[in-house]
Amino acid sequence: YKSKRAYKLLTARECSEMADPIREARARIEITKTKVYLDNAGAGPLVTDVKDRVEWFLEVWNTEGEPWGEVLRDIVEIKREFAEMIGARLEEVALVPGATYGINAVLSSIKFKPGANAVAAPNNFPTSYYALHALRKRGFLKEVRVANAVNGCMDMDSYERLVDDDTAIVMIDHVAWLTGCREDLREVSRIAHEHNAIVITDAFHSVGVIPVNVRELEADVLVCGAYKWLMGLHGVGFTFVKMEVLEELEPMLAGWMAIEDSVIARMLSGERVFGRPFDTSDFKKPKNATMLEWGTWAAIAVEGTLAALRFLKRFRAPESYEAHTSKLVERLASSLESAGFKTITPMDRKAAILSLKVKDSHKIAGALRREGVIVSARPGLLRISPHFYNTFSEVERVIELLLELRKKGLS
Repeated sequence: YKSKRAYKLLTARECSEMADPIREARARIEITKTKVYLDNAGAGPLVTDVKDRVEWFLEVWNTEGEPWGEVLRDIVEIKREFAEMIGARLEEVALVPGATYGINAVLSSIKFKPGANAVAAPNNFPTSYYALHALRKRGFLKEVRVANAVNGCMDMDSYERLVDDDTAIVMIDHVAWLTGCREDLREVSRIAHEHNAIVITDAFHSVGVIPVNVRELEADVLVCGAYKWLMGLHGVGFTFVKMEVLEELEPMLAGWMAIEDSVIARMLSGERVFGRPFDTSDFKKPKNATMLEWGTWAAIAVEGTLAALRFLKRFRAPESYEAHTSKLVERLASSLESAGFKTITPMDRKAAILSLKVKDSHKIAGALRREGVIVSARPGLLRISPHFYNTFSEVERVIELLLELRKKGLS
């Protein structure tokens, strides 16, 4: 982007490669016909595939009764799709109601030693802190330590100092929800594993938009919700737990889905799911991640989210990050910084979030919304978050409007 001409040449090449898939994808996202939607870090837009699947579910339930058998099969399929997306095994993925649920399901299953501590990254979403502090108040953790941040990212030297042989858990978001920094999970995992600590990462802002492979990242646990970059529905989330860690977990809580002889297990073996009574004399944990799936799933949300995952797979959304989505972020950053805006997102560690430091983020976000541009306001920050279906013309529109607002003194 050293010159305007170079920018035009770059986008012309990319348009020839990406235009048809993007056009086809956008045809199935209704909001793109009337709005510039750049708030994927808040919630993804509704996809026609998702809407159609939800309507199918409602119609079948309305006319024939709940399609329970198909739901059970799709529960397995949605976990298979997610496992493929992150390079995991099906047995290592649990289907849960959300990221917070997944974090707490894992935390409540860890066998803590007396005097254990936990270390958290400074840019984590608040959930991780609350979950750890709750454990501390109950006496499972002696201390919750918070590392430092440098230039919007975690300070690795700080982690080196804080993680010790009493550390049971290291919690770090893969991509920070405010700064947009993509953390170095491999290095974090190296530090943690040297002290036999478990690494739990919240990947809500990475899975679905950038390529994620849990083997390469070397994280032990990864949690993710469905309604942001996965473009699914509220009420669905995923929890990956590495098999070696699963074997060490001892659930404190359970339910009729989180047992060895569950209805899913029976279905997969070809047995009638209610062909015989359940043995309630004891709890036998499964040998896979279903030990974290306590109760009945939100079937309608599962069906819609399965359609969303297949939509992302069809259009190779994460795979298009380097060639397209990252270029949208770079274009935003270079133009806005040149115009005097202060960005806090480290571009050498970016994912798909660009955050600007502004005077009144809510006023600016409101002004943009009135012009048909949807972004999100956060404390002192304007967060812009493009996905694979967004275009350069949309990015240019945001830049144009922000420059106009700057002239009016709103930035």
